[in-house]
Amino acid sequence: MIARIVCLSAGCVLVAAAIVGLFVDVDVEGLIAVLAAGVVLVLLPSVVGRLRKFKAGQFEIQLMEQIASTARKSAEMLRRLGMESELNAYAAIYTEMRGPELQNVRGQVLDRVVQRVSNASAVEKFDPAEIKNLFTHGAPIIRVLALGLMEGDLSLIDSDVLLEAIGKPLTGNEQYHALKVVLYGWGRLSPDERTELRAAINSGPQIEAGPGRSALAQQIREL
Repeated sequence: MIARIVCLSAGCVLVAAAIVGLFVDVDVEGLIAVLAAGVVLVLLPSVVGRLRKFKAGQFEIQLMEQIASTARKSAEMLRRLGMESELNAYAAIYTEMRGPELQNVRGQVLDRVVQRVSNASAVEKFDPAEIKNLFTHGAPIIRVLALGLMEGDLSLIDSDVLLEAIGKPLTGNEQYHALKVVLYGWGRLSPDERTELRAAINSGPQIEAGPGRSALAQQIREL
């Protein structure tokens, strides 16, 4: 109960500070970060309360189980690194944050998950075939995680995956991380793959709708 009160209080203070910041001269990125932190703290008690109502294995978001269904060895490595409970918790919070007003917060939560799996692929050797299979058959959040694994280990790059993620993305986050992988792994791609990816970027839906995606696309065009 005390923890819930503290979370709610701190969250309300941060949200209020962000609102005040709208009327003064402050850094926009800092303002967004404060607002995002406040919203997460306000929502966290209700999410945790819901999670506690379910027994282990019965909550609808069991991210590691979904990964294991198509990439068993990859799931085992993530579990060995002690990431199962953390990834499941992040996935649950991400799923709870619905509505357009929480889109930026959802993106920040997902970026945190992607960073964790990216760090994992930098220290463990994942199977490229499994990662491709994970993307091909995975839910939207898992497709993004597959791209995160490629970010951490560029030897996992698959041009077919990148073409689909850029040309037919299920989410804006998927397209964003695919563009990051293309930029980071440009030197590993063949001339034909580069040509195909450039064409996909130039005709890719919604790339210009996101400032981050648009900036990455421009950097790739200039390579």
